Amino acid sequence: MSGVEDHPHISRPGALPEPDLSRLLLENLATGVFGVDVEGRFTFLNRAATRLFGFSSPEAVLGKDSHSLTNHGDEEGIRYTVMDCPIHRVMVTGRPLEVGTDTFRRIDGSPFFARYYAAPLFDRSGDVHGAVVAIEDITESLLRERTLTQYKAVFDASRDAILLHDRRAIIDCNPASLELFGAPSPADLIGRHPGSCSPELQPDGRSSRETAEEFAEQALAEGSVAYEWMCLGLNGRTFSSEVLLSRVDLPEGPFLQAVIRDITERQRAERALRRSRAELAAAQELAHLGNWVWDIGTDAINWSDEVFRIFGLGPGSRQPGYEDFLQQVHPDDRERVENSVASSLKGGSEYDLEYRILRPDGSQRTVQERVRVVQDSEGRALRLRGTVQDVTDRRQLEDQLRYQRDLVETVLDGLPAIFFLLDTEGRLVRWNHNLEKVTGLLSDQTQGRPFIELVDSLDRKRLEGAIVLTLSEGSSEIEAGVRDHEGRITPYFLTCNRVELEGGTFLAGFGVDISDRKRLEKELARRASHDHLTGLYNRWKFEEVLQLEIERARRYATQFSVVMFDIDHFKRVNDEFGHDVGDQVLKRIGEVVGQQIRRTDILARWGGEEFMLLLSETGVDHALQLAEATRRRVGETDFPGPGRLAISLGVTEYRPGETVSTLLKRVDTAMYEAKQGGRNRSVAA
Repeated sequence: MSGVEDHPHISRPGALPEPDLSRLLLENLATGVFGVDVEGRFTFLNRAATRLFGFSSPEAVLGKDSHSLTNHGDEEGIRYTVMDCPIHRVMVTGRPLEVGTDTFRRIDGSPFFARYYAAPLFDRSGDVHGAVVAIEDITESLLRERTLTQYKAVFDASRDAILLHDRRAIIDCNPASLELFGAPSPADLIGRHPGSCSPELQPDGRSSRETAEEFAEQALAEGSVAYEWMCLGLNGRTFSSEVLLSRVDLPEGPFLQAVIRDITERQRAERALRRSRAELAAAQELAHLGNWVWDIGTDAINWSDEVFRIFGLGPGSRQPGYEDFLQQVHPDDRERVENSVASSLKGGSEYDLEYRILRPDGSQRTVQERVRVVQDSEGRALRLRGTVQDVTDRRQLEDQLRYQRDLVETVLDGLPAIFFLLDTEGRLVRWNHNLEKVTGLLSDQTQGRPFIELVDSLDRKRLEGAIVLTLSEGSSEIEAGVRDHEGRITPYFLTCNRVELEGGTFLAGFGVDISDRKRLEKELARRASHDHLTGLYNRWKFEEVLQLEIERARRYATQFSVVMFDIDHFKRVNDEFGHDVGDQVLKRIGEVVGQQIRRTDILARWGGEEFMLLLSETGVDHALQLAEATRRRVGETDFPGPGRLAISLGVTEYRPGETVSTLLKRVDTAMYEAKQGGRNRSVAA
């Protein structure tokens, strides 16, 4: 790998320009650049890096742990430990590093792929005092590569012919296109002008090349265009096709993709269908939907097969009379039907009526009936002629939509979350009851109010960006503080989506109070590193601190010691006084030893009745003195239940080059020797 010194945005330390100019250039780089000290804490970030990680400002994170804030992980998204982190290794080895692809997370938790370059920073004495990192978000380019791979697989497997061209020549074709155009191999199509795959004229007399150019312009401008086209195969065969011409933006520029389907057989079927429909239309001119004719003089009603079906009867099963018809009308609607019929017979008026019917199987349907009167020359009614349509499903759908609308209103007002609907200017046009309850605003105070006025001033700029992003991209998510009616700021997780309603484009959003989640996250972080009984660091946290202390000792040639101790005969305490007393003893031991050690020392519960001490800047002789003082202090303390207790301690000093495991093994051996030597003593190894 070339390393950081080959990256275009990072210069060697000795080649930097004047400080002011250097800072100006750094701030205006499109590439994110940040620095860390040997402890992994941010020392600087330029604007691009601040935006990339979603920090509110560089000052918000300076001096904070970069590894935990960026969640640096490998390509699979598995987070590195501090020791495995490539940036940390740069500072340990003093050699620059270029990493192909890794993952990071923004402050809001969203992941992204990045290519980054890291180089160590040296002080005047040549010691590493930090690192500088240049980082670029390559998520979009990776997704583009994967999309192109997927597209190629679909391209080759498509049953439709696909041609890719740049208006001057075909540059790619799939296997289906070879079969459709009768080409022996791709070489017979690639390089040809797209117009050579069409006859000189289209069936409507238009020039194929000129018309194809018009469609190409339309596809480039609008994204795609569909049309029917007469094609010409290499064997001279002409055939009708359906073409979907789409613009495809590749790194080299815009191209045109033509998806071509032979519709010769479909057109034949469509012509046959049109003939059939014309014949059917003539037969249905009177019937329309279901049609019927009632002869007033004979009381005979002739129903079409469709009317029989609508009324739940077998076609032609019987010839109903008017009273038979009325018997199938719902009792609650029968009077309206009779009045409409009577009015039509008397005045010759037409009517359009909706009513319910009862089928023989007991089911209920809703029908719409349109009726016209046929009169003689003197205006007397001879016949009623009508059509009937089953509109049950349509009415049920309308009722369902009405129910859903009412349900949505009820649900929105009953939600524990806040709901808001904003116009494209970010002003409130709709909201639920909970928003009024949280903010304390009345309806007339809320209508038309900019939503950002309801959030913490520190979050308004980000919220404005989220609103713009939602309206342009379709959705966004953001955490922001909402000011309640008492002026308190409550954290909310806001989910925003662009919606198209009859009135235009709007932003619909929901907000969930995440106060409990924030408190839980803080508590979980504490529990992950602390022993639940004593409140001291747990074994995992102690090993992490010990590893960091080893790295510090290696880097700065410092010394430190480790003390391991356990309570002598602790099993007797549990056996004689019970585990509750045993737990109290463990907690008290932590308190007593915690008061004895220095502020810079680290005390942890190793497991069971074993404890660990990390004494920084301390050699083995001084560590042994501190261990003895601790032993005496514990021996002078009265504990609940057993009274006086003793502890056995092992002491050892870090030796250059050794690992955590060898150091722990040696201190464990020392404590074992203290046990074997009679207990209640300190042994150094």
